[in-house]
Amino acid sequence: MSTLSWNCRGLGNPRIVREVVDLVSRKKPEFVFLMETKVNREHAERLRVKIGFEGLFYVDSIGRSGGLALFWRRNNTAKLLSFSTNHVDVEVCVTGLGTWIMTGFYGFPERSRRNAAWDLLRTLAGRSTLPWVVLGDFNDLLFQHEKRGGKTHLDGLLRGFGETLDDCGLIQLPMQGHQFTWGRGKGTQEWMEERLDKVLARADWCDSLPAASVSNILTRNSDHSALFLGVKERGVSTFDTHRQFRFEMAWIHDEGCRQQVEVTWQEGRGDGLMDCLQYCGMKLQCWGGDHFHKFGDKIRRLKKEQAQLHGRLDSDSLSKYQELEAELYASARKKKNTLTRLKNDSGLWVEDDELNTLVLNYFSEIFTSSSSVSAMDSFAASVEPRVTQDQNEVLLRPFQPEEVKTALFSMFPDKAPGPDGMNPGFYQHYWDVVGGDVTTFVLNCLNSCSFSNGLNNTNVVLIPKKNHPELVSD
Repeated sequence: MSTLSWNCRGLGNPRIVREVVDLVSRKKPEFVFLMETKVNREHAERLRVKIGFEGLFYVDSIGRSGGLALFWRRNNTAKLLSFSTNHVDVEVCVTGLGTWIMTGFYGFPERSRRNAAWDLLRTLAGRSTLPWVVLGDFNDLLFQHEKRGGKTHLDGLLRGFGETLDDCGLIQLPMQGHQFTWGRGKGTQEWMEERLDKVLARADWCDSLPAASVSNILTRNSDHSALFLGVKERGVSTFDTHRQFRFEMAWIHDEGCRQQVEVTWQEGRGDGLMDCLQYCGMKLQCWGGDHFHKFGDKIRRLKKEQAQLHGRLDSDSLSKYQELEAELYASARKKKNTLTRLKNDSGLWVEDDELNTLVLNYFSEIFTSSSSVSAMDSFAASVEPRVTQDQNEVLLRPFQPEEVKTALFSMFPDKAPGPDGMNPGFYQHYWDVVGGDVTTFVLNCLNSCSFSNGLNNTNVVLIPKKNHPELVSD
């Protein structure tokens, strides 16, 4: 069970909506709490449909400011207790995790109204004896070290917020990742950061859910980070239980890759082509993980380098930060095609193993012939021959070695591979190493009409035809 909390700064911005959808797709929270939505309920309802959640409670914005939205993935997990323009209070009940109170909170940004926000917290604290957790943008700091850059935070505000939490019995949960959740002037001399977003909980909530953790997720379209509160690790969909091997085209530019192919091919060729490919793939995966940066590794490295520059205002550091920012934009890859659930023929959502079965059954039905052999023979007999005897002899002659190479080299190098992970580019680039064995294997299959077990296996890759698919046919 997990909750995502974010001051998104406006659901009217398509980029914000796309980032919310991406965050939900990656982190798979059960609840999403959004602040500063700045739009009417219709926008939030459309977002609910996009992320595939069943429940939504919305607090309207006032003009072009404010607005709160709490989404829940499945009905019967949350019961509304109270709300205002600054909070949404629900009772959460999840099997195996008990019952507790969760409050999404948005503190007044105006300093003159801090006392009103503190009084609201005190009021909420007295409404239930159940374990309690509060998360959101409090627009408040507890300590001076929660601010970097700009003027020193007023001690009176620190003291007032701290006393409020003491009165409510709340403690701040530690946060993994970057220790500031809001910033402005990024990459300039006026760069300032603060930890305005927090997760607070009473001791009884912490005791009942000791594995809870808070992570800071840096975002690209708001000046606030998103917070991810994980209560327990969520099971991973069987569509992504492990990363399959895939030959990376970038590897061909590293001479070490050729050495790996030459050595492993010589070692494994005695076991037959398919086993040799599997062995070569295993060795390349180990080599690639140790010696080469894939796109994901590169992005993580860039973010790490960028994090080390936070708070450094000298010209060299600021220039380097801007370079890394540009490179991050160039390297980022949007994950559009992640599917965690689809509807079956009865209109019910299914996921995990049931989702696998649904998809495989769908394609099995498509590729299973419904016509009888006799019907096909009858149809074929009615077709007038158009191929001459000479043409037929050319078509029936044995396949030749040069045809194998011609066919393979006509393919796009980075075309999606099969289960062995080898794309056409692997064979094309290392044809001098693998070509003889591949040609012999293919000719034997074609000329003898005999195919090894598993040779025709394939990956079913789902490419959505709609932005938010619900059915396998989508």
